[in-house]
Formats: sequence, C-alpha cells, structure tokens
Amino acid sequence: MVLWLLFASMMGAAILAVLWPLSRPLAAGGPSTGEKSFVKDQIREIERDVARGFLSPADKDVAIAEVGRRFLRTVAGGPAKSPAQGELALRRRRAASAVALSMIPLVSLAFYSLRGSPHLPAAPLSGRLSDSAQMDLQQAVARIEAHLANAPDDGRGWTILAPIYVRMGRVDDAVKAYTASLRLEGDNAARRADLGEVQVLSSGGLVTADALENFKAALAQEPRLAKARYYVALAAEQDGRVDEALRLFRALRGDAGKDEPWVPTVDTHIARLARNAPADAIARLPDAERNEAIRGMVAGLAARLEAEGGRIDEWVRLVRSQIVLGARAEALSALSKARDRFKDDKAALAELEPLAEALSRPSGEQKP
Repeated sequence: MVLWLLFASMMGAAILAVLWPLSRPLAAGGPSTGEKSFVKDQIREIERDVARGFLSPADKDVAIAEVGRRFLRTVAGGPAKSPAQGELALRRRRAASAVALSMIPLVSLAFYSLRGSPHLPAAPLSGRLSDSAQMDLQQAVARIEAHLANAPDDGRGWTILAPIYVRMGRVDDAVKAYTASLRLEGDNAARRADLGEVQVLSSGGLVTADALENFKAALAQEPRLAKARYYVALAAEQDGRVDEALRLFRALRGDAGKDEPWVPTVDTHIARLARNAPADAIARLPDAERNEAIRGMVAGLAARLEAEGGRIDEWVRLVRSQIVLGARAEALSALSKARDRFKDDKAALAELEPLAEALSRPSGEQKP
C-alpha cells in the first residue's frame, strides 16, 4: 500500500510540473530579447570598425542612428498577435494539457489490468533469487552433462556433478555419477562413503548390502570416518542387532567433536536403542513398551530382507519372531517369500520346514 501511494505521489508531481507552465499566459508583445541583443551586437560591431579605422567618428554616429531608427520601426510596428495568445487560447492549452496528462495514468492502469497480474500476491525477493539460482544451477548441470556426453572418462566432471545431483533430488543419477567418479578418479574412503550414502537414499533409507560393502571398504581405509561408521551402526540397528548397534553408535558419539551437526541424530538412535538392549532390559519394560520394542526390531529386519534378500538364517529368525509376536499372517507371508527365494537350495528349505509345521498348527498349539 505504501509503495502504491509513493508511485501516485511521484506521478502527481510529474503532472504538476508539466501543467504549471502550460497554465500560465504567454508574455505580452514587445521587443524580444533576441531583437535587443541584435541591436547591441550591431553597435559593438560599429565601434570595432571605428577602432580599426574603417569608419570615421562622424560615420559612426550616422551608423548608430540608422540602427536606432531600424529598432524603433520594429518596435512601433510590433509583432503580429500570435494565435496562442489571449484568454481563449489559454483555456484551450490548459484543457488540452490536462486531458493529455490525465490519460497517462489511465492508459497505464488499463494496460496493467490487461497484461499484468494484479491478483497475484507479491513474490518475496528471496523466492525470486531462489528461482534464479535454481535456473542457473540447471543450466550449469546441462553444460556439464553435455561435456560428459562427449568425454565420459572425465572423472573430475563426474565428481563435480554427483553432489549436485543429490542436491537436485536426482538420487539415481547421483549413484551413477559417484560410481563413475570412484572408477575414474580412484578408490578412497570419502568416495566410497559418498557412494554408499546415495545408495541408502536410493533405497528409501535402508542400508543395502552394496551400500554396507562400500561403508566397510571406506572404514578399511579410514577407520574413523564418521559417515561410514554411522551407516554401519544403522545397518546393525535395521538388522535387529541392538547390542551391536548401540555399541557402534556410542563409540561414534564418544569420538564426536563439539560442533558436529550429526550428533543430535546419533543421540536419538542411542536413546531409542538403550530402551531395547540388552535383553534383560527389554524384559524389565512394561508389556506394552516391550512389545513395541520387539515389533520395531522385527519390522526393521523384515524391511531389510524385503529390500535385499538376506541369508536363510535371517529369514528363519524373522519368521520365528513373527510367530512369537502372534503375527501369523506376516509369518506366513515371510515363509512364502523365503521358500520362493531359496527354492533351489534344499538345505535352506529344510531349515524352513519346522516353521511351516508350527504355522500349520492351530494358534493355541504353536510351539516354535
């Protein structure tokens, strides 16, 4: 609102500055300033001719008298009255200027109402700058991608592009870029950890077998690398190995600096795991909390096995846990998936048979 008032004031001042001189009557007739200057110039020229000896003093007086007579004749005759003079002409000028200048804001407002967007809310500067930055980022990515299309072995280009893909949410492209960077730029702990992290993002937060392999490879090169240590601990938590996960998270927390941004996340994991380990601590929990803790571990194990397969002993542990929890439908589903996965492994199928027998009994007779 204040901005519109400011614009209106500025427009009013501009219109007033133009209308004011147009509203004043023209000067009355008489010798103009130009005519007076011309006479003075003629007299000075006569005096210079006398000084150079071209005119005598007597001729000087005659010449000046002649200039004076010409000037008097001009004044006496007076200029013809201009059509722009007079009261009627003044009123016409004022009306014409008022109409012309009043049309400026009217035409401007009409044009804005047709071509502008007055109904839209004002866009904040930060948003406009953000849109501009996003456009610049996309243009930069397009240039790098065009370069890599012609030079796919440019490891430096893939290294630059990979974190930009992550920022843009193009996680699958980031996996490809980090893989190419690792292959072309050489194997080191940071590249391994970065590749493992985007693999976790690509799987929806689950630490897959490939990601875990990369984190372990990173730790083999740099045992204190915080990113790799965090995800190895997270993998243990998702696998239901509560004691191991708690130990790994506590060790990571103990080595953290004062201002590490990931410390609150690690503290959250420690607090949650502390309620679930060791086994005797779970036993001391109230029934509702104990069941919630166990179900959380079983759900994590089920999600990981669903995503990456897992070993036969893990599937056996999952089905057995679901039977203990009374989740018969989930146990039957997990048993079916395990049988399908290990259909060509007779030894694995033999391990699943006792669980199948337990599930075939009525609920009250199950003895896993």
